[in-house]
Amino acid sequence: MATPKLRFKEFDGDWINTKVKELGEFSSGGTPSKDIHDYWNGNIPWISSSDLNEESIFDIRINRFISEDAIKNSATKKIPKNSILLVSRVGVGKVALTNQELCTSQDFTALTPKKDYALFIAYLMKNVTPRLLDLNQGTSIKGFVREDLISLPISLPSKEEQTKIASFLSAVDEKISQLTQKHALLSQYKQGMMQKLFSQQIRFKTDDGSEFGEWDINIIRDVFTNKSKNFNPQNEGNLPCIELEHLSQNTGKILGTIESCEQQSTKNLFEKNSVLFGKLRPYLRKFAKPKFKGVCSSEIWVLTGIKVSNDYLFQYIQSEQFSELTNIQSGSKMPRADWGVISEAEIEYPCLAEQTKISNFLSAIDQKIEVVAQQIEQAKTWKKGLLQQMFV
Repeated sequence: MATPKLRFKEFDGDWINTKVKELGEFSSGGTPSKDIHDYWNGNIPWISSSDLNEESIFDIRINRFISEDAIKNSATKKIPKNSILLVSRVGVGKVALTNQELCTSQDFTALTPKKDYALFIAYLMKNVTPRLLDLNQGTSIKGFVREDLISLPISLPSKEEQTKIASFLSAVDEKISQLTQKHALLSQYKQGMMQKLFSQQIRFKTDDGSEFGEWDINIIRDVFTNKSKNFNPQNEGNLPCIELEHLSQNTGKILGTIESCEQQSTKNLFEKNSVLFGKLRPYLRKFAKPKFKGVCSSEIWVLTGIKVSNDYLFQYIQSEQFSELTNIQSGSKMPRADWGVISEAEIEYPCLAEQTKISNFLSAIDQKIEVVAQQIEQAKTWKKGLLQQMFV
């Protein structure tokens, strides 16, 4: 008998100890032959582990459908509605609750509960999956086998308490989903506003309400410069170092630990508030504007404004206009943006006062996006703690 650390006050009885195998019926999946077109031209949903969202048990993206013949001639099976899907191989740790009948690949183990509340069992499985991974630490197995899953000891409360816990956690998930949608909408809004601002569909006015003048046209190398040049970090002393993997996609954030480059290979030096842009696979949109002096990978451009401010430049490199220029790449397997091409392209740009209004406006949206991103992370951390404390 056992009880969780965190509990609703109306419940006080002990939870009953049992094993996962007592929860219901188990089944696995398979992949019909991709060589037979008719197998993939039916109306029965089929998913692989990549179709699940690691953060949500409700998010199943269905975009492939198979036929009855595909089921007859492969290992895949129809999984009933309100079954729990556990990814046991590629993408291990993902859990989902089905809201319709579907089929899965061999990367899944499916559990159809006999009597317990399916939503509660889904959250319970999300909580116990890390224990399964611990069983295989130090082995070649990247996941878990069904035998380990069904023999895992668990504890269950009454059906009423199961319902209460599941309803509470689904409300937390709904809040995370709403915040995630808000974040996506803000990001879309910013992209739309950048397109309109940099194409001059929308113009700001001066502080006295009058119109700003026409934008200037010039060659990019005369408007902002690429100051990337190799140097030996030992000549500069102990400076923080940014590698390409430290630059987050699309956010402008610098991720991870930035270590000293004192004893490392040749890098690019950058000054405080320089604009950094990842030239390797530029479609990944990796950029930042560090508030410190440092060094960075030679796969990162160090850009500085000449006739535009660095604040304006930081927003401009996030625009579709700049993305079109970086789409002209050299190399096939590891494509890189070509500064020689970009530097000779023409750019239209406003006066410094209008640059400031544009960059301040877009920066204010960035701050709102960041606040929501922090709220999402806080909610996820809170949910993780709840999962640990609301189950035995």
